[in-house]
Order: sequence, then structure tokens, then C-alpha cells
Amino acid sequence: MRGHIRKRGNSYSVVFDVGRDENGKRRQKWVSGFKTKKEAEKYLAEVISQIEKGQFVEKNEMTLQEYLSYWLENYAKTNTAPKTYKRYIELVKHITTYLGKIEVQKLKPLHVQQFYTTLLEEGKLSKSTILKIHRVFHLAIKHAVQWQLVNYNVLDAITPPRPERIEMKIWDIETANKFLEAIKDDILYIPVLLALHTGMREGEICALKWDDVNLEDGYIVVKATLQKINGKLILKEPKSQKSIRTIALMDSTIKALKEHKERQKEKKALLQENYKDENFVCAWDDGRPLDPMYVAKKFPKLIKKYNFPPIRFHDLRHTHATLLLQQGVHPKIVSERLGHSTINITLDTYSHVLPNIQKEAIKKLDKFFY
Repeated sequence: MRGHIRKRGNSYSVVFDVGRDENGKRRQKWVSGFKTKKEAEKYLAEVISQIEKGQFVEKNEMTLQEYLSYWLENYAKTNTAPKTYKRYIELVKHITTYLGKIEVQKLKPLHVQQFYTTLLEEGKLSKSTILKIHRVFHLAIKHAVQWQLVNYNVLDAITPPRPERIEMKIWDIETANKFLEAIKDDILYIPVLLALHTGMREGEICALKWDDVNLEDGYIVVKATLQKINGKLILKEPKSQKSIRTIALMDSTIKALKEHKERQKEKKALLQENYKDENFVCAWDDGRPLDPMYVAKKFPKLIKKYNFPPIRFHDLRHTHATLLLQQGVHPKIVSERLGHSTINITLDTYSHVLPNIQKEAIKKLDKFFY
């Protein structure tokens, strides 16, 4: 890449090549207003260095509103799941409401930091939601850098708010068994049992089909999750590759599933052609799959009805993991059952359990020493 300096009246201008147009003709850019030749030479050297490194960005007056609309349409829509894309649209609305008129190339860290401060002061959004806004914003500007719209990601200089840690609540084994007994005739019995016995997520439980269940050899294959997108229940791939997994079943789980399958056969025989047989394990009496959102919302109502300690449906997954760790099961096995992408997630999530496990292990070891 080459350039040169020209004197125009009492000032200097810098002329440099910025590649070629669609017809192969050389494109040049002029920057004027330098008071001295030395200033112009310094600027030219910097620009040529940027061009050679692929870091040069031409001036562009595109606003954040325009850019984020382009990013959603040309990146997010084609590279994320429909549910994620819908969530991105919701999060981006907060950004464009406050910062949409600012040109992307004029966006400063102070603008973004003040934006987060304003959101916190308004108190309408949780710190967790603001952190999600930050992550989407950072991703969008990261692509602006890759697409040579800006030189660097201003979000790298931002300190996003730390979300409050949600207190993990679990049941002991006695409480879990009593609750299962209390809801034995409810449609949520099998979803709750599977969550407690396998640690599966509610979307995975609702997506489970009988083809994925081997009652003879005693295992379940998790290979899908059920989501409601635009009012329709859709089977999607799990959240990560590690989420696709095989889970060994306890004898009590196998027994419960066999009984449940027989009851489904009876309902199918009763309804005949009116039974919507899609092979789902967790289904309504007419065969339609249970909505994960329905499961999550009805669960606390059952807790209140039968007067049990309040926890979320997702906490049944935590209960399963905690009970395994308390029994001395290796965290790697627990991680595999839960479908965590790395064992570090398991160790971080259940760090409160591990010290007690260590104490029990030391007590056992102490018996071997005098």
C-alpha cells in the first residue's frame, strides 16, 4: 500500500490507496488539514500500517440503530436458534432505545457505561438481564470489528454489573420421596420423577420419546429439547454437544416408566384415532406433549398445594446432583449425567457440597491411620 503528501495552500493533505473498486480501479482517499508536513507524515505512516494489517476502517456514519438491525438480520437470524434470535431482538431493543442514534464509529466506553448505570437506576431490569444485554452488545460490536466497521470493541473496556447469585435450594431424599408420593396421580409425576432420578432439564424431559428409552438395558438417550417458539412446540438440538448423552436408570425409575407406558397404552386404546400418537413419554391423555413452561409453572402450585419447601423445577436437577455427590459419586460422572460442557461447571456449581464430601472422605481415611 502506498501514499503521499501534498501541500495545499498553508496546510498539508495525505493521499493513500484503499484498495480497488468493483471494476478493478484504484481507490484513493484524501485527508486534509494538517498544519505541518511532519504531522501529515506521521498520520500517513499510521494509516499505511493499519491498511497492511487489515485494520483500517473508512469513515461511516451508520448509527447503532442501523447497524444492530443489520446485525440481527444478517448474523443472528441465520446463526442462532429461533428462540435465541427472538431473545436477541428483545435485548437489542434496550440498546437502541438509549444509544440507537449514536454513530457506531463514535461510540465510546463512557456511553455504554452510562447506559448500564441508567438501566440499574431505573430498576426495571435485573442485573442478570443487563449482563445478557452486555453479552449481546459485545458480540454485535465484535462482528463490527471483523467487518472492518470499527477498529476495536469498545465493550472490552466496560465493567458490566455482576448479577446476584441465585440461591440454590434442594430437597433431601426424604422430602423428594414424600413429594413423589403426594403427586403420584398428577400429570407432573413422571416429569418430576425424571428430574429427580436423572437430573434432566425440563425441556429435555418434555422432548423425551419412547424410542429414546431402553427399559430392558436401563438407560435413556438425551438428544433433543422441547421449546415453544412463536406459539408452537418445536424439538431442537440440546444446548451443547455434551448435552447429548446417555443416562443410566435406577431400577425404581425403570419400574415407574414401565407402569407409565402401560397407562399410556390404555389411553391410546380408549381414544383410538383421537389419540395424537407422537411417541412422547410425558404427554397429555390425548398424546400431545407437555409444554416445558407448563411444567415449570405448575410445579410450584403443587408444592404449595401439598405444603412442601419451595424450590424451582430446575432445582430438582440440583437435588439429583447434590444427592449423588453426597454419596461419593465422582464429579466427572455427575457432570456427564447432567450434560455439562465441562467438569468445571459442575465443580463451580456444587462447590458448596464438596467441602462436606472432603470431610467425610477424611473421616474414612482416618480409620486407616493410628
